[in-house]
Amino acid sequence: MKFKKEVQKYFENSGWFEGRNVKSKFDKIKGFENFPQFLKDFLYEYGDLEVKTHKYNKDDVIGIMDFKAINKGIYDIEKCLKRPIKFGDIITFPIAYYDLENASLLCDAEGRVYIVGDYECLVSNDFKTGIEKVIMEDYSDTLEWNPETKQWVEEY
Repeated sequence: MKFKKEVQKYFENSGWFEGRNVKSKFDKIKGFENFPQFLKDFLYEYGDLEVKTHKYNKDDVIGIMDFKAINKGIYDIEKCLKRPIKFGDIITFPIAYYDLENASLLCDAEGRVYIVGDYECLVSNDFKTGIEKVIMEDYSDTLEWNPETKQWVEEY
């Protein structure tokens, strides 16, 4: 999986290289076999990296998208699968931990990308676009979860 040039550079600066494969690190994690194939493929190539997110100006605080979170045990995969974060009937899977927001980066089996911390946010309906948006700190066109109506809304 390749990302737009600007985003790919953030991954490269974090240690990604062409042909990178950390499959063995993930396949030994109990429950990982239940992840959607596209997510496994992404983590085999980009997992186990700590990626600094985009700063719009030099005074911005640097955020770290921690794709090592699953390997570090920040997420207990078996517990995540038994009691996943759900939006209605949609079950999610952890991707990374975002330190700046103390939040989890998640996706569902359809590839939608979410950030869950103080509030729940649907970042993108497309996996690749969602990853690009979080690395670039682009939260335009996101939706928030309304737990009362159990729907995604522009603002809750």
